[in-house]
Amino acid sequence: MKRPFTILLTTMAMAAGSATMFSQITPIIEVQGEVDTSPMEGQEVTVSGKVTEYFGDTFYLQDAYGPWNGLYINGAGIVIPTNPPYWTGERQPEVGDVLTVSGTVAEVDGNTELVDVSLVDFVDFWNATPAGIWLTADAFQDEQYEGTRVRIDAATILTAPDAEGFWTVSDGTGELICWGVGASEVGNEEDPDGPTPGDVYQVYGALHELPGGHVLHVGDTELLALSVATWTESMVHVFPNPAVHRVTWSFPDSRLRSLRIADAEGRLVFETKSQAISYDLDVSCFARGAYSWSCRSDSEGDHVGGQLLLN
Repeated sequence: MKRPFTILLTTMAMAAGSATMFSQITPIIEVQGEVDTSPMEGQEVTVSGKVTEYFGDTFYLQDAYGPWNGLYINGAGIVIPTNPPYWTGERQPEVGDVLTVSGTVAEVDGNTELVDVSLVDFVDFWNATPAGIWLTADAFQDEQYEGTRVRIDAATILTAPDAEGFWTVSDGTGELICWGVGASEVGNEEDPDGPTPGDVYQVYGALHELPGGHVLHVGDTELLALSVATWTESMVHVFPNPAVHRVTWSFPDSRLRSLRIADAEGRLVFETKSQAISYDLDVSCFARGAYSWSCRSDSEGDHVGGQLLLN
C-alpha cells in the first residue's frame, strides 16, 4: 500500500537524522521490569509500539509478542494529525497505529501505566492486530501478561455486565472478570442483547490490574453460541470434563443434531450428526488442550455450546 508523502517524509527524516531519538526509546519489557512493580516508577520514558486496544483517551501499546511487552497508556489529549486521503481530520489513536510516546511511569492500583503522555511521533497505521496470547481462565492472574493482548476461548458467561461494565466468564478451568463489552462492536451487533449468562464467547483484550486482581479489558468479542436459556427444553450434559480417553454428550431427546468440535485456534477438528439421546466419542487421538464444542438442532435451529478440556 502506498503511504502518503507526509508519512514517508517523516520516516526518512527519522532514519537519517534522529538516531538520538531512537537511542532514547525504552523497550516496554524494561518498563515492566519483569517484576510486579516497575523499576522505572516515577521516571519519564519514551516508548514505541503498536496500538492493540483503544478506549478513547486510554489505549495499550505493545512492541513485541509475548509476556512483559505491553503497556497501558493514559493518553488524554493525544491527537493523530490529519492524513488525507485516509482521514481528513484529527483523530484519536486507533488499533493498528504505531506510535512513539513519552510519559511518566506510574503504578496505579497495581497496574503499570504511562501518565502525562505526549505524542513524539506517529510512525504508521493500519497494521494487523496480533491474535493475542491464548490463556485459560486460571492463568490470567499473572503479572507477566499485564498490558499485553490476550484472549480466552469458548468462555461461558456467568454474569451479565453490571453498571460499571464488569462481567464474569468461565472456561472450565476457573472464572475470569471481564471489563467492558467490546470497543470494536459498536451496538454489539453480533449479539443484540449483549453478554448474557449462558452465552459462549471468544473474548479478546488486554490484561489490566485493578484492586483485587487482573481483569480482561475487553477490546473485541466473538459469539460462539447463544445461551442455553434460548433452548429451554434442551439440557445437554458433557462428561467427563476434563477428559482423557472418551467423552459423552447426553441429550434430552432424539432430535437430529449436528455436533462440531474446534481446537483453540478455531479450526474444526471433528463433526458428526446424531439422532440418539447420547453420543460417545473417543478423544484419545486428540492433542491435549482446550476445545470448544457446539451442538445445533437440525429441525429447530437451536444452538448450544461449551468448552471441553482434554488432559
